[in-house]
Amino acid sequence: MTSASTGSPSTQGALPLETTPTGTAVLSWDPATTLVTAAIDMQGFTPSSSHAMHIHPGTCADQTQPPAVPFPDITADATGAIRQSVVSGPVPGGIPGGSYLNIHLAPSAQLGASTDVSFTPIGCADIPADTPKAGPVTLKVAAPQKNGETPAGTVKLTYDGTQHSLQVVLHATGLPAGSAHAVHIHTGSCAAQGAVLYPLPDLQADGAGDGSLTATVDNVATPPPATGWYVNVHMGPMSQILDGSTPTLLFAPILCANVTG
Repeated sequence: MTSASTGSPSTQGALPLETTPTGTAVLSWDPATTLVTAAIDMQGFTPSSSHAMHIHPGTCADQTQPPAVPFPDITADATGAIRQSVVSGPVPGGIPGGSYLNIHLAPSAQLGASTDVSFTPIGCADIPADTPKAGPVTLKVAAPQKNGETPAGTVKLTYDGTQHSLQVVLHATGLPAGSAHAVHIHTGSCAAQGAVLYPLPDLQADGAGDGSLTATVDNVATPPPATGWYVNVHMGPMSQILDGSTPTLLFAPILCANVTG
């Protein structure tokens, strides 16, 4: 990136916006107790949020069956990461192959019907049919597709050292048709979320789920650092992601990019 002292605009290449949350779940079954343990190592949740988690029959692409194996809620730390092991009730047959692990937007106490936003799957992984009943099996958990597509996009930052301004150009696809999404530049990283540095206008998706945002932030004293900033796109618009200072369900990050020099 060009030095800000020259006054010349300095532009980063387009940074990929990755779906979030993401990470792994390791399932194992104890034949003596008939309990399934799920060891979760994930990032990108709403900080300090809790989430219902179940194993369902079927696949992430065809989520029509009720849960077969419930787990206690999993809870993110203050940076939005979950590193936690939870244990199911009795599962006499072992890890059910040909099923899927599903993480929901809301905790169990707030889950509504399958059509309610609280029930929204935010992390999913298929459990292979040939999984040994005792495991262990490592699952890659990611945002499930909707209508055959997951959100994706890019963001580009251009810093003007003369004007002390930062231009942000963001494009995203795979969003719900007609939806609006809060966007911020934060301190920290996608893996360890921090405070908002610069709020941006909401990202508005069109009828095809595509959205573009161009905004200029004034009074930016220094160019983006090599590390320590990230761009976050939230599930809901700015007007709906906070209740006072408390994040709502719609605060959930759906796309994230670490800013790199």
